[in-house]
Amino acid sequence: MKDLAPASSFWGLGGDHMLAEGFDALHHVKDLSVTGFIEVIKHLSYFRQVMSELVAACTERPPDAAILIDYPGFNLRLGVKLKALGIPVYYYISPQVWAWKKGRIKTMRTFIRRIFVIFPFEEQFYQEHDIPVTFTGHPLVEKTFPITARDTFFKDHGLNPEKPLIALLPGSRRNELERLTDPLVDAIKRLKAQHLDLQFLVAGLSSLSDGYYQPFEYLDDVAVVKDDTYSLAAHADAAIVASGTASLEVAFLGTPLVVVYRIAPLSYIIGKILVDIDHLAMPNLILGERAIPELIQGEANGKAISGAIDTLLRDRSTRTTMINKLETLKDLLGKPGCARSVATTIHEEIQN
Repeated sequence: MKDLAPASSFWGLGGDHMLAEGFDALHHVKDLSVTGFIEVIKHLSYFRQVMSELVAACTERPPDAAILIDYPGFNLRLGVKLKALGIPVYYYISPQVWAWKKGRIKTMRTFIRRIFVIFPFEEQFYQEHDIPVTFTGHPLVEKTFPITARDTFFKDHGLNPEKPLIALLPGSRRNELERLTDPLVDAIKRLKAQHLDLQFLVAGLSSLSDGYYQPFEYLDDVAVVKDDTYSLAAHADAAIVASGTASLEVAFLGTPLVVVYRIAPLSYIIGKILVDIDHLAMPNLILGERAIPELIQGEANGKAISGAIDTLLRDRSTRTTMINKLETLKDLLGKPGCARSVATTIHEEIQN
């Protein structure tokens, strides 16, 4: 959008990459990042405060357009308020209303000028519900992954290039990491007992304190690598990944993986009642089949996780089949140019 209209300015809710582009953030998205129904309830007062500040700011300096990105619990409420202020509202990256709370479609129809979707099956869904929609392709297809050369990566981290490497991506949220740590540690111990030559790296984030990763660092042949997730994922022989965007990124890089997921028990019970999907992992949703193992709640235990990884390491047929499915996944995600497509459409429409 800055290429199309250099004088454009952007403000609202954003993260580090948006800030680097000159974005004026009223609040950082990391402060709004929680998972699970119970966790959200605990933060309701803060969310209401942020909502109030955003609406007040839009009243004082009405923008030419608002672009809402995913985050349905907050953004669907915000969209209604912005529409009432006469602000054109676009939605980029669809809420998963096709999975649960389909009643939200009626609300979305009242305020969305156009929705840009990143999964191919979403386009037909919104067409059937009379919401203007454009399938842009997934941002992953035009992303430049900063990946260190394999030899350099192994040397930098003291790894043996002759030994299999297992990557662990336990998530970016504190509550997510806390629930997965024990089963992942147990899985590592079991795998080490089965495969004496294995080595493990945990994808860490500098935004989380070292204390969250200490249980892993106490283990032999296990280290934490911060802020180099893509190199780790690309060079690993297999990966254990917390459900979310990371699972799609690892799949896109072609690394065989197992997806794990744990939230508060009550949140999971509520979710089971409300959610209507056959698969939880994003790659499986897009492929329309259980191509990747999904270990959820109690199933996400050390024995099951280690068993799934053991199969990927020992069973050549299973491994090859998954790699072929991951190639199919790439084709389904569209072609490069999605960001420019979104920018161009919004720019043209707000000029008319």
